[in-house]
Amino acid sequence: MAEEFVGMEIAVSVVTASILLAGILIGLGRAFSYKRIENFGIEELLQSIINAAIIGAFAAIVALAASISASLVSEGCAAGSVIDQLTCMLDGLNAQLFILFQELLRALTMLGYYQSLSVDFGAFAIAPFENLSSLSDVLSSQLLSLNLIMLLVGLNAQIAIFISENALGLLFPVGLVLRTFFATRKVGGFMIGLALGLYLFYPAFILVFPDPQADVDAAIVSVQSFNNNSYYAPVPVVDLNDNYALAGKIDVLSGRCSQLNLSNVSQCKNLTQNVTVDFSSDVTVVAQANTNALSKSLLYSVVAPLFSLLVTAVFVKELGSILGSEIGIKTLASV
Repeated sequence: MAEEFVGMEIAVSVVTASILLAGILIGLGRAFSYKRIENFGIEELLQSIINAAIIGAFAAIVALAASISASLVSEGCAAGSVIDQLTCMLDGLNAQLFILFQELLRALTMLGYYQSLSVDFGAFAIAPFENLSSLSDVLSSQLLSLNLIMLLVGLNAQIAIFISENALGLLFPVGLVLRTFFATRKVGGFMIGLALGLYLFYPAFILVFPDPQADVDAAIVSVQSFNNNSYYAPVPVVDLNDNYALAGKIDVLSGRCSQLNLSNVSQCKNLTQNVTVDFSSDVTVVAQANTNALSKSLLYSVVAPLFSLLVTAVFVKELGSILGSEIGIKTLASV
C-alpha cells in the first residue's frame, strides 16, 4: 500500500541505505577498535530500525483511518479515508448552502416587491407592507452571513483536499527521510507527527460535530415553500388596471380571507377552506429556519475546525517530541 503514495519509495530507499551505512560504521569501529564510531553506528542502526518499523506500520495507519471513517460518516459519503469523508461532507454542505443562497435571494426579491406596493386614494396613500423592511433587513443580513459561511466551508474543503493529497503522500515520507539523519531527526519526527495528526485527528474531530445538512435542507424546504406559494405570486402588470387588484392582494397576503371569510371577494375565491395564508408570519418562519441552518453551519465551519486544530496541535507536539528524540541504547537500558 505504501507504493500508492508519492515519496514512500524514496523513504524506503533512504532507510535501507541508512541501515547499510550503520552496518559499515559498526564494522569500521570494531575493525579499528574505535568505540565511538561503533556506538554511533549502533545508535543509527537502531534509529533506522525504528524508521523501518514506522514504514511497516504505514498500511496499518491507513487501515485505521478507513476504520475511523466508517464510524463517523453518513451513508452519502461511505468511501475513502477519514479526510476524504470530510471533503465529501464539506462539498455536499457547500452545494446545499448555495441552493439556500439562491432561494433566499428570490425571497428577498419578492419582499422588495411587496414593500414597494401602495394604494393611492388621492388625498392619501397607504403602503401596508412597508413594515416588512425589518424582516427584509434580517434576511439581507442572513444572506451576507450565508455568503461568508460558504466561503469558510469552501476554504475548509480546500484545506481537506490539501491534507488528503499531501499528508501521507509528501509530509510522511519527507519526515521519514529527515528522521533518518542525525541532524534533522527532530524535524523529521515533527513532520511525521504532523502528517498523522492532519490525516487522522484533524478530520476525525471535525466529523464528531453535528452535521448541519439536515437543518440546511429544512431551511431550503421552508424558503422554497414560501417562494413557490401561488398566493404570494406578484400581481401581473396587466391585472394592475383592476381597481381592486392591489387591495384584493392585500386581503390575501394579510390573511383576511381566512379571518373574515371573504369568500365573495374574487381574490379570495381560490382559497380552499383549510388553507391559511399569512405573508408576514410565513416570512418569520423562513427567517427562523435560516437562523437554525446558519448557526449549525457556522459551528461546523469555524468552531469545529478550531477545536480540531487545537487537539491536533497537542497530538503533533507530543508525538513529534517522541519520534524526534534519541531512542537509543541508553533509553532502552533506562526502561
